[in-house]
Amino acid sequence: MSNRFKRAVIDDVTSRNIDASQQDYLLDLFESAMKSVATTLVREAKFDTSDFATAQMRDCDGFVLHVSRVRTDSRTGWIGVFQRGEQHLDVVGHLE
Repeated sequence: MSNRFKRAVIDDVTSRNIDASQQDYLLDLFESAMKSVATTLVREAKFDTSDFATAQMRDCDGFVLHVSRVRTDSRTGWIGVFQRGEQHLDVVGHLE
């Protein structure tokens, strides 16, 4: 099955100065970015959340997202780091 159609699983989240509704939306963005990057040979990618149409409505514009592919326990995982000023969110996930 193509990685684009696999289910995204969030394994771990660490946040600083992020409210719950922002975190939920940022996690949705991470899942989308993870699926998008997983279909390529890219090992690292950088996104600006301002490029996503709904980011401003949800007060999530202006974040920078770095996504990196990692190999753990014989499977491919993804690390995402969102940063905007003093706001920070680290996410670890995989596709299944």
